[in-house]
Amino acid sequence: MNTVNASSQLTLDFQPGLTELRTSCLDCVDAQIKSSGKPLKTVAADMDMSSSELSRKLSANRDDPRHFTLSDFEKYLSATGDTTPILYLAQKYCVSNVVKRDQALNALANMAPQLQALLKAAGVSA
Repeated sequence: MNTVNASSQLTLDFQPGLTELRTSCLDCVDAQIKSSGKPLKTVAADMDMSSSELSRKLSANRDDPRHFTLSDFEKYLSATGDTTPILYLAQKYCVSNVVKRDQALNALANMAPQLQALLKAAGVSA
């Protein structure tokens, strides 16, 4: 078993709901590119490919022989510096069910006052 020195551990601050907002890591990459404010052709050029090639790869068309590869993913990370897709993967695969439950309970606790106000406004007694 590998041990990690506590001073070298990485702390991850997850964007709430990232795995609920995106259906896949590829969807996350696509959304990040679209919301980056950079034209697709600029991101594509930074990844050493044409905008049409990047567009085809991001479309995830099963009939298209061009697919977004792990190498493309690394180029994306290097070109943009965007770690959101990595956080998506970490949140999806590395967060325990206990942590997910605790996050859900915290979200519910934060929503409780709003829910009570809505129930009152709707004339429902709780």
